[in-house]
Amino acid sequence: MKIVVFEDDKFDLLYPLSMLRAVYDVKPGASSILEKISAASGKTAGSISLHCRKSLAPLMKSQTDLPVNEFGKDDYLLLNGRFVFDKKFINKLLKSKPDDNYFISGSSVAYATVSKAKSVFLYGNSVNDEGTFSREFFEYSGLGVQNIEAKNFKELIYPWDVVAHLLSGGLTEDLDSIGIKGKTSSGKNFVKARNIQASAKSKISRNAVLDATDGKIIIEQGCEIEPFVFIKGPAYIGKNSLIKSGAKIYGPCVIGEGSKVAGEMAESVFHSHVNKQHDGFVGHSYFCPFVNLGADTVTSDLKNNYSNIRQNFKGGNIDTGMRFLGSILGDHTKTSINTMLNTGTIAGIFANIFGGGFPSKNIRSFSWNEAGKTSEKYDFDKAIETAKIVMSRRGIDTSDEYVELTRKYFDNDSEST
Repeated sequence: MKIVVFEDDKFDLLYPLSMLRAVYDVKPGASSILEKISAASGKTAGSISLHCRKSLAPLMKSQTDLPVNEFGKDDYLLLNGRFVFDKKFINKLLKSKPDDNYFISGSSVAYATVSKAKSVFLYGNSVNDEGTFSREFFEYSGLGVQNIEAKNFKELIYPWDVVAHLLSGGLTEDLDSIGIKGKTSSGKNFVKARNIQASAKSKISRNAVLDATDGKIIIEQGCEIEPFVFIKGPAYIGKNSLIKSGAKIYGPCVIGEGSKVAGEMAESVFHSHVNKQHDGFVGHSYFCPFVNLGADTVTSDLKNNYSNIRQNFKGGNIDTGMRFLGSILGDHTKTSINTMLNTGTIAGIFANIFGGGFPSKNIRSFSWNEAGKTSEKYDFDKAIETAKIVMSRRGIDTSDEYVELTRKYFDNDSEST
């Protein structure tokens, strides 16, 4: 069977993580959901297809060699891109015969197996403007339906669910499946060195302390770990990242490719190309690409009364079920020096946050936010001009498709927490 990893009509509930990428490109660990599926299945590029909302498709097609929203007459295993599936479960499904059923967990379609004879519905008309594979779409597919318990997978509905998955062992599972070529696992200040894998093409100071007592530490190639850094596993340091002198990193932590980290970081995800080059604390947070934190930016991640953190999100007041939750910041969002982010803060893309005191917990995309004052809208051309400078410094082009999608969000101005 070929695999289709799809987006359903709940993609926007992962705001702002899914604004400039598909839900399956979100990272609930060292790798994205799509990368986990690919690794678990052992499938080659020709055996995996991607489905995404119509507005995202031009950008997706410019960024991947995989087929996007293109289907043929084949046997298919359809996997919801918001679900983190167990490796053995995926292999079991691939070995089974397609039974033309879709399987519901909670209120969402988790997966479906479709025979060649029934696959025509995949390239038929959709039931919503974005062309997502909603539950209603499957109801019109002619497939059978079954309910299934969530024993072999985890559904990510809201952005804080991604942080929760990291904390519940998601990173540990990833680290167990990652191997480093040309690795070195010895160092003057390595604790439980057998649980530490560092690429021979990375540079680790003799004065750095790496403690893998509570979980593995993996450092990819091109990384530099400066003197007097402390890293406590489980932790993943992506390619070409810089961990600056005096940094303290308490796992589980993911520091994605091309990121720069100083100060204190705990139980958080830096997707990739995140800048935290100065002192300050980040905890129980998720930062999208090209987020930049000014010096001494701090995230509160625990309320004084130790109660669960609630979020005014998508028109509802939701109990996150989490006692610890820091900030969730969208792509290109920036903070100034001495910024204080309140517990459970969520900001969209291209937001600027500055000033004394706590800003709002709900920060719109393309906005200037000075603490204690009314938010103002950011000029689009200036935002893109800055983005081009930032991305070019990392050797990344700002494509026409990227600009077009960000402009749609800017012009629509309806997305918000």
